[in-house]
Amino acid sequence: ASAATTPPPATQSSWSDWRPATPEDFIRDVWPHARRAGAELGVDPRAIVAQAALETGWGRRVARDASGVSSNNPFNIKADSRWQGERVGTRTLEFEGGLPRPQSASFRAYPDLDSAFADYVQFLKGNPRYTTALRQGAQPERFADSLQAAGYATDPDYAGKLRSILSGTRLNELLGSLKNLHALPTLQKTFTP
Repeated sequence: ASAATTPPPATQSSWSDWRPATPEDFIRDVWPHARRAGAELGVDPRAIVAQAALETGWGRRVARDASGVSSNNPFNIKADSRWQGERVGTRTLEFEGGLPRPQSASFRAYPDLDSAFADYVQFLKGNPRYTTALRQGAQPERFADSLQAAGYATDPDYAGKLRSILSGTRLNELLGSLKNLHALPTLQKTFTP
């Protein structure tokens, strides 16, 4: 169960319409946010980027409202009854008994990526079921396994897909190509929230 959070109200003119055109644009857009979120959570930011890449297909499948405006939700966090912010309803695949089933779902919508990443931090910190995942945050593969064990997604191969992105050349080459990126931070100790 997630903590009820409300992003700051946004006016239509302040709402961004995040649409990364390429995986390079995706990485460039999310990396600074992932670094800040990773520092606050004690999670390797590469794991956060990998999760956002998996959830959105490198930004190609960000949930959109009826008029096509982006939800700016790179983590596909659902909007349950406690969510007081904007919502976007869309079709999704959920796994039941190991089989994918199309469903309609409501997802949180944010005015911008700053708000989305801030809510992601609060979502993980505010849910006791993610405590183990956060303790494993310095080790991206263990973080992935713990997210799946905690029920972040219904896909039975969620952790395997995250590990595949983490070890894949695309993520590492894209991160390496960012200008002014001198070294990826690594967390040397296990974080205890």
